[in-house]
Amino acid sequence: MSPDPSNKELQRETAVVYRNEWQPVVEKIRFTQEGDRPGFGASWSVNAVATVLGVEYQVIIGPDIGPAYVGGSDVPPESPPTTPSGPLTVIYSDGTTEVIE
Repeated sequence: MSPDPSNKELQRETAVVYRNEWQPVVEKIRFTQEGDRPGFGASWSVNAVATVLGVEYQVIIGPDIGPAYVGGSDVPPESPPTTPSGPLTVIYSDGTTEVIE
């Protein structure tokens, strides 16, 4: 079994998957902690704040899982399948920032 990529690499991959597969209009993702595997055989996931159409949503995301929104009805509107609409600002848990086109 090979080791996981670095936390930052997994966060970047997660941000890209979230935008490409779940929320193409996301503008910013801020990771609020380092990710981990919460149990034996569990997929890697991480807590984040996703800004969609100017509104912040707390979300648990991972490169291999769909998003889980924290806070009950606090879920962004569904986006029609589309090409990502613009640059995505990613703020990693280590405080560094990247803009993904």
